[in-house]
Amino acid sequence: MKNVFRDNPTIAFGLGLPLLLVVLFLVISGIPTLLVAPAQHDVLYATNYSYYNNTQNTLQIAVVDDRVQVNYIGSNQPYQNPRLWRFNPRTGAVKEIALLLPPGLAPNTGSTVEAPKIPTVTPIEVPDLAGVKVDSSSLAPDGYAFSAGPDGHSGRIFTDLFYSSRYRSQAELVKSGRSIRLPNTDGAYYGNTVRFIGWVVSP
Repeated sequence: MKNVFRDNPTIAFGLGLPLLLVVLFLVISGIPTLLVAPAQHDVLYATNYSYYNNTQNTLQIAVVDDRVQVNYIGSNQPYQNPRLWRFNPRTGAVKEIALLLPPGLAPNTGSTVEAPKIPTVTPIEVPDLAGVKVDSSSLAPDGYAFSAGPDGHSGRIFTDLFYSSRYRSQAELVKSGRSIRLPNTDGAYYGNTVRFIGWVVSP
């Protein structure tokens, strides 16, 4: 076998180059993990948000005065509900935050109805986030940023060479080349997006 490689350096080069590239990619992608400090702050994000969501009959999630505020807009049942998540990057644990719809919503027939000039706004209590202080800045206090969508950062260099993410939306926490994938965000296609809510500052 040694003689074959020695007498045919082209074969040896052809077999060794892909292996060398794989090792090189693994080394490059692993460097940020060693040099960049781990994320320290929990992040809140919502899934099942759609570009085509009607402004009526939907949940709206926002941060007001460092608190998460959830309102239901409309009086009919929604086409789809956003789902709210809290991710702990230190442990990798993720928890879904329950969002309860107001009682007594009328059935949604799917037919186009002219929206009222003054829509019904119903505040939604979120016990799991009671007393939780949230920072909605683009950067966390530890320097991490939220990234989502096909134009976002990806630390999976080797995978991305063979898989196109043009229509896939994957959310991550990123900092200086280090990335942390967020659970339950893989598989958001086309208009369905992942929405950043904020960083948990305390407690």
